[in-house]
Amino acid sequence: MRDPIPLETENGLYLTELELFLDSRRSRENGFVSHAHADHFGRHENILCSEPTAHLLKTRYNVADERLNPHPFHEPLEVGPFRLQLLPAGHIYGSAMLHVTRKADGESLLYTGDFKVHHSLTAEEPVFRRADTLVMETTFGAPKWVFPGENEITGMILNFVNQCLEEGVVPALLAYSLGKAQEVQAILTRSGIPAVSHPAVAKMTAACREAGCQLPEPLTFEGTVPGGHALICPPNVMRSEEYRAIPNLRTAILSGWALDTNATYRFGVDAAFPLSDHADFPGLLDAVRRVNPRRVATIHGYAREFSSELRRQNYEAWSVDGGDQMELDLQR
Repeated sequence: MRDPIPLETENGLYLTELELFLDSRRSRENGFVSHAHADHFGRHENILCSEPTAHLLKTRYNVADERLNPHPFHEPLEVGPFRLQLLPAGHIYGSAMLHVTRKADGESLLYTGDFKVHHSLTAEEPVFRRADTLVMETTFGAPKWVFPGENEITGMILNFVNQCLEEGVVPALLAYSLGKAQEVQAILTRSGIPAVSHPAVAKMTAACREAGCQLPEPLTFEGTVPGGHALICPPNVMRSEEYRAIPNLRTAILSGWALDTNATYRFGVDAAFPLSDHADFPGLLDAVRRVNPRRVATIHGYAREFSSELRRQNYEAWSVDGGDQMELDLQR
């Protein structure tokens, strides 16, 4: 049996033979950044990422061009004895998985970063490729996390918005400024409902447009919401006086955590809808089947629970949080 591609986990995910960190938040010499969310970004000296993500990193974090090594999806990248390939992850616009193949014997590894398996209006369609080692995020890796279908979730959101507008109430859709904010903008646009966006949302929507995402030009919130418009903003801005002062406001959080029966109380909102840019539990299992790995390492969220489920299904699987146990087995 071939030796696995070495992966260290003690100080972050690190491909030792490539000298490449995976989504490290600490500044490193060489880092792969799967997408432009802050919890996956570090100011590395050399950043490997997709071309859209490079543009978003420059816009969002003022990353200098000389630090960026953007690469097209699907195009092979030869790095010494390895062949690398960036694959769409379906999480947000530009999000990428990293596939690594050792040219000498064909041994392979797929690092997913955050990903989604189902269709999205604003993220590239995810592409899974067979790999011997799968390193996967498992945010919703427990059986209770099963999201409704795309049409059902869209219907929930549109029913809320249309009811608000019919009652003369401003529907405020609370979503992260990069990712779900663009997705809900696309949902509203497809239904002919105009929206104004918080400046942070508008900035990210404009950056996604510049990077190639098909979205309308954002209309920025400047203190008032015109009649017949929805409002799109990050959840935390509802604490500000400017937004609390908007008359006749009704709020809805857009999050996978909305499946929790206490979500409206947890987030302090009027409604909660399970729009997520992550794979749910069945989606995670589907991804494993598509990749068909010999071993799996799980990270984030319900990592231990999901790795335990995979072991019940006869996969060799460990949580990265398991530390030494996972590392020892990956080196077998």
